[in-house]
Amino acid sequence: MEQTSKKSFLLKMINRETVSYGLFGVLTSALNVGLFQLLLWCNLDYKYANLITLVIVKLIAYVCNKNFVFHSKTGSYMGLVKEFCRFVVARGLTMIIDYAGLIIMVELLMCDKFLSKCFITAFVIIINYFIGKKHVFKDSTRKDTGI
Repeated sequence: MEQTSKKSFLLKMINRETVSYGLFGVLTSALNVGLFQLLLWCNLDYKYANLITLVIVKLIAYVCNKNFVFHSKTGSYMGLVKEFCRFVVARGLTMIIDYAGLIIMVELLMCDKFLSKCFITAFVIIINYFIGKKHVFKDSTRKDTGI
């Protein structure tokens, strides 16, 4: 009986949505870390490099999450505006975690910039999934299909 329960739990956790989120999470994370490193190579201060990277990646993440992960369909222009505003607020909060976390790791803990960026990015991905699922794309019509 316990084996069936574990299998049922895994099937609920591993579905089209979580796999899509994982795939697009890896892609946007690679862009996040890659663009950050590129801007560092261009001798941009790491704080500015991180801010520019975060804004670009958050906008790309909205499009990916809306269209490919949560399959969000807003019925009106105002619905789209509300959804985007929820996304900006939610991702703005995790952007603060990302931005401040990098500074704390680099300046207070004396960690490497690139490794710190990778660690913070992974931490924020997990938070973003739950915020996106529960607060951003919650009112939209979604297709929930399995893999």
